[in-house]
This record gives sequence, C-alpha cells and structure tokens, in this order.
Amino acid sequence: MAKWWCLFLLGVAPVVFGQQTELDRLVAESIRLRELTPVGQYSQDPFGKVTRPDWTNLKHFLRDWIESRLPANLAALDREYQGLGAQLTAELWRAGLTEPEKPSAEAGYVSSVNLSRPMEYPGVLMVEAGVTVPCGFDVSIYIYHYKTDSRIRLLEADGNGKWGNQVAETLFSAPDTLGRRAFYASWSGVQCASVWNMLDYRLFRIDADGDHVAPILAETHSYADWDAQVKLTPEELLLELSAEAMEGGFRRTYIMHYSLGSDGVQRIDPVALQPQDFIHEWLTRPWSEMQSRSSDGLEKWHSFLHADYVFGGYDFVQPCSERAGVTQIGVAFDTVAEREIPEPLSLYFLVEDQGGYHYKMSEISLNRQEGCPGETAATYDNRPSLFPKK
Repeated sequence: MAKWWCLFLLGVAPVVFGQQTELDRLVAESIRLRELTPVGQYSQDPFGKVTRPDWTNLKHFLRDWIESRLPANLAALDREYQGLGAQLTAELWRAGLTEPEKPSAEAGYVSSVNLSRPMEYPGVLMVEAGVTVPCGFDVSIYIYHYKTDSRIRLLEADGNGKWGNQVAETLFSAPDTLGRRAFYASWSGVQCASVWNMLDYRLFRIDADGDHVAPILAETHSYADWDAQVKLTPEELLLELSAEAMEGGFRRTYIMHYSLGSDGVQRIDPVALQPQDFIHEWLTRPWSEMQSRSSDGLEKWHSFLHADYVFGGYDFVQPCSERAGVTQIGVAFDTVAEREIPEPLSLYFLVEDQGGYHYKMSEISLNRQEGCPGETAATYDNRPSLFPKK
C-alpha cells in the first residue's frame, strides 16, 4: 500500500507543484503592483505612475494560472465545468488576490475570472479575466477550443486603451457554408466618471476546424450612454451606437454596417439613418468610403471639408417639394478640416434618398439650390434605430 501511494504522489506532484508555482508568481506580482499604487497618495495622480505595460505581467501570470487549472480535454470539461468558475474565484480569494471591500491599492488585484460555454459554439470555453487598474479593470478574453484529447488556446485578445479596457460585449456567429465562424469582441476604456467613452471593437474569423483564428476588422469609435447594439451573422456585422453630432451638445445615431466576405470586410449601407446624419458621416469618413455615395465632381469638396471632427450647426433640413427624394440641408460650419474660421461658412447640401436608408451626396454649393422652398428646422429629438425599442 505504501509503495502504491508513493507512485501516486509522484504522478500528481508535478501538477500540484506546477499550479503552486503559477499561483506564487501571480501573488508576488500582485503585491508588487499594489505597493506601487497605494490608495490615498496614489489616487491624487491615478494615471501618472502605471500604464498597461506595468500590469501586463500580472495578466500573463493570471492567464497561466487559469490554464494550469483548466480541464485538459472535452470529456474533462464536460465533467468539471459546473462550478469551476466559482472554484477558481474561491482559490483567488484564499490567496488574497481578489479586491477587498476596502482595497489598499488602486491596481494589482484580480478583478474577475468568468467562464462561459457559448451554446452556439459547442466545444469552446471562453474566459474573461481581468485585474484592477486605476478607475476600473483591464480585462482580457481567452478562447479555448476543446477536442476529444486536447485543448488549445484559440485566441487571446485585449483592448487597445493605454489605461485599460473592460469587456463590453462578445458574440459568436453561426457557422457559414464553409463551417467558419465570426467572433465579435468589444471593449470600453476605463475612466473615473463620464457618459462618454471609446468603443474598441474587433472581428475575428475562426476556421471550420477551430484550430486557427484571424483578425479581420479592428476599429475604435466614440460612444455615449453605454447603448451600443450589435447584430452578428456569418455574413454581416451591424453595430449601432449613440455619439456626438456635428452640432455641439447633441447626439446622433451611428451605424457601422459591414459585409463579411471571403475577400475581407467592407463597410456597406446604411451608413446613416437620416439625411442630416449622412452629411456628418460624409464629412468625417474617408473618400474611399464616400466616393460610391457621391455624385461626380464632389471629391474636391470632400478634400476641403473632410476631418476627423467637424463642428457646425444646421440652419435647416428641408425636404424638396420639387425634387422627389431629395433633402436640402443648410450647414453653418464653425471649423473646416479642424481649422477654426473667423466667420461661419454656410454651405448647402442636396442629399438624395435612394430608399432603405441608402443616401447619396448629390450636390454642394455656396448658394442655395432651387426647388426646395422652406426652412424646416433640424431636430435631434427622435433618433432613428435599426433595432427594436426595448
């Protein structure tokens, strides 16, 4: 019996000691970061001493420890998954790694370890694991694909914010005709207090065997009120959010709609849900996107007016009674191509509605075009949406 127990202990010891080594590293790095960011003294300058590189090791040690505790194959995952997340959290708590009710430091604790098995993608385990940073958490996403006798880390992804990112949403698509899937992940930036934020969103394509993943889209967009809505299929990504309008103090609906083809990702209509928003989109997006949505001869206007941020006010948004499907919009610009101008520059835009929220910039002029009498005021009270109201 004694010999049997010796053989058993020799077999399990490497695993146990390996787990303890990973946990020891995690604890030591956590203590180091906490000592760098004490509450009180450090909170006077929360972003002055540590940035993403400082806590990257902590996140890596957390990942390595989690992987040392994950089941090794699909049968083990099916057997052990129930309660595994709670067990990992309890072990972190016992090691003093989770954030207490009254933390002693601004950074360095483990904020969360969440496990999920998406119903639409059998055989996959997703882990969201993060650490505390000033004003929030920095959370990574890990996707593991399980097979009968193996487990691989299919994806490791982080937000791109300097001060850290919290996961906003994750979605898997159904498989396409070739068995491939799309995976959408988004992060919001940490901040101490504001309704405004930046949404960092990514799109990945996973091959039919679940062995390889490739990034196919990476974008960042401002948004407010945490109201981004997403639809994902094997062929398209539709993202709708609320952010700043051209006129200061107002918001508008943004539509980011993409076709997922074999040759890559392409932005498609709709790009806006009303003519006044289309003008703002036309001014801020590159000509490569807006050329197909413009009449001939407007490239010079776009080159003159284009900027990442455009500010001005709408004098009116007038449907043209003598031009079917056309809206005339008067705009007084405060800045042009991010340059302030001494007096507002007034321009008149003709936007053609081609149906189904497909718009085309038809004409731009310094003088008001004929055929559109009236001066109906612009409004932001009723922002349209492609998603049903909750």
